[in-house]
Amino acid sequence: MRFITGILLTFSTAVLLSSCGASGDNQGTEYAPNMYHSVPYDPYMQITDKDAGRWVTSIDYEDGHAEYYNSNNLNPNRMNMRVPPANTVARNKNGWLPYRIGKDSLEIAARTLKNPLDSSAALIASGKALYDMYCEHCHGPKGNGDGKVGSGVTIDNVEKSAYNGVANLNSDALKNISEGHIFHVITHGKGLMWPHGSQITAEDRWKIAKYVKTLQK
Repeated sequence: MRFITGILLTFSTAVLLSSCGASGDNQGTEYAPNMYHSVPYDPYMQITDKDAGRWVTSIDYEDGHAEYYNSNNLNPNRMNMRVPPANTVARNKNGWLPYRIGKDSLEIAARTLKNPLDSSAALIASGKALYDMYCEHCHGPKGNGDGKVGSGVTIDNVEKSAYNGVANLNSDALKNISEGHIFHVITHGKGLMWPHGSQITAEDRWKIAKYVKTLQK
């Protein structure tokens, strides 16, 4: 009897431990399951079974799905964001590869990069709107380095928020820089300027570069 009890106990323990294993979309056996499942779409998982979690469902969903279902019905393929296939490289809507020229290779970028965008009035206007949003506060409306951050403001006869050393884009040292130079500096930063590659898309960086060259003319 003791032998049979030991076997049953061992078997039960193995089943219990295996149920806790998690991989992919299988989260294993969960304690307090409502704490594990996101109400919004979860980019790192996708449960396509509309009856998943029926036993803990407490919300009356319009389409009748259960608690754990989280496929994105707004996506034609009902997909949430997924991990890309191995060895693939993301491209933007224009088919451009990620920018990989390093911060310390400004000379190479300035010499080799060519702006892939045209010089239409609509594109220049878009570049101006982006410049006004991201650049004017430092470089000023005309690129003279006299924005509020660069020149400071006077409040109650006291100068505040001065950030000395903002580049004058119309100076002799910078007026002949290439659009590739501007794109690279916006991406990685230079001197007092911090990198903006994570805030501004590659396409918008090229638009700003295009507009800066119109300011320098």
